[in-house]
Amino acid sequence: MKIKTQTNIIAKQEETESGQKIVTINGIANFWQHPRHENCWIYNGRMPIVNCWVFVSGDNIEIDNVMVYDSTNSKSGFGSEMISDIRKAFPEQRIWVDTWNCTRPFWEKMQERGHIDGIENEYSWPCINRTCKICHPNRTTRRSVFA
Repeated sequence: MKIKTQTNIIAKQEETESGQKIVTINGIANFWQHPRHENCWIYNGRMPIVNCWVFVSGDNIEIDNVMVYDSTNSKSGFGSEMISDIRKAFPEQRIWVDTWNCTRPFWEKMQERGHIDGIENEYSWPCINRTCKICHPNRTTRRSVFA
């Protein structure tokens, strides 16, 4: 089954033997539609080491909930490979993240390498209300979950 989604994103859906639906987006496999969030994909292409959530809103992609499951795998390149996969899945979209102090160097590298287009927060700890103009004065994109 082929699905054409927003803005030139081609998604192909397959069903596993257990009935789960795996989606391939622009040739990158192992996306799963989030069961509770609209326009959200769980990317398990690098499981069991790392995975993340990908929110799609028009031409904007937000990477969120990035998980490295074993700290001994940090700084081994798995996260970089995962973010590179997401860039390949969404080559023409603007990809952005919020970041914590401890992960900012990683995301700055991802931005330098062209895997993401922007780090949206310019403060120490991200505020959960992403529509907050006090904490996010320069935000150009807003996720509809908090609208």
